[in-house]
Amino acid sequence: GSVTGDGGKHAGKTIKILSNRGSFHGRTTRPAQASDSIAKNLVSLASFRDRKNLLTTEPNNVADLKKVFEQAKKDNVYIEAMFMEPVMGEGNPGLSISPEFYKAALDLCHEHDALLIVDSVQAGLRAHGVLSIVDYPGFEKLPAPDIESYSKAINAGQYPLSVLALTERTAALYKPGVYGNTMTTNPRALHTAVAVMEQITPELSKNIRERGREMLQKLGGLQQEFPDKIVSVRGTGLLLCAELIDGIPVTGPGNIEQLIRTKGVNVVHGGKNALRFTPSFKISSQEIDLMIEVVREALREFKAKSA
Repeated sequence: GSVTGDGGKHAGKTIKILSNRGSFHGRTTRPAQASDSIAKNLVSLASFRDRKNLLTTEPNNVADLKKVFEQAKKDNVYIEAMFMEPVMGEGNPGLSISPEFYKAALDLCHEHDALLIVDSVQAGLRAHGVLSIVDYPGFEKLPAPDIESYSKAINAGQYPLSVLALTERTAALYKPGVYGNTMTTNPRALHTAVAVMEQITPELSKNIRERGREMLQKLGGLQQEFPDKIVSVRGTGLLLCAELIDGIPVTGPGNIEQLIRTKGVNVVHGGKNALRFTPSFKISSQEIDLMIEVVREALREFKAKSA
């Protein structure tokens, strides 16, 4: 039976969910409620308005994570699930969760009868050239999360598809009839995913890792060129960002994001005021140089405007 229903172990407790500060998990219902990165949209998006059920913790801070669970126990709160991005996307692009934090989260979730849900929608394949967090460097010997979600990269952006991977323990909790969907196990979508996964060769995975390191290094070079414009750079694999000063808006009227796009580089905002880069897995060194040059030109133009 349900752990929160009549007679359940946690019956009568206040039910809440937990996520990392700055995390993003989606824009609909529960994923929206677990998202901390775009709270400013509360006023315009109904799914963000009820936030009383969300607890947050500092990423990679095990002591803070333990405090959250301890305080929840004192307050008669049941944390039913913790949401975690293995590499953060919108809220703090490129920040990677440490193996130590992941292991602590998994242990605490199981100790308190919660599910650990790893959201690999953005990071899957893009971060290290592998799909699951347990194949990341340093994670190989750690247990799998209770649930891990995939989308985006597995369909190459060509056909709507998301996949949930469950452990046997988690699958055993499912009650028939709770979830149903007309499009579930859509054969065309699954065929697309299989075709994509067949293209993820060792050579491609290596390119993701090596070109990611190269691009991060070259973004660091840009920061040295424009120390008055770029606050910081970070990245894991081909999920990277350059955080800019507030005086160079990434969104809003006359923003640098749109300028870079008009120059031919597809970039999106993220972080506090950052340019987020998610290039093709097959990107070459020459293409990275072209991207860096476009960003350099844009930064120079903004510098000229402010002079």
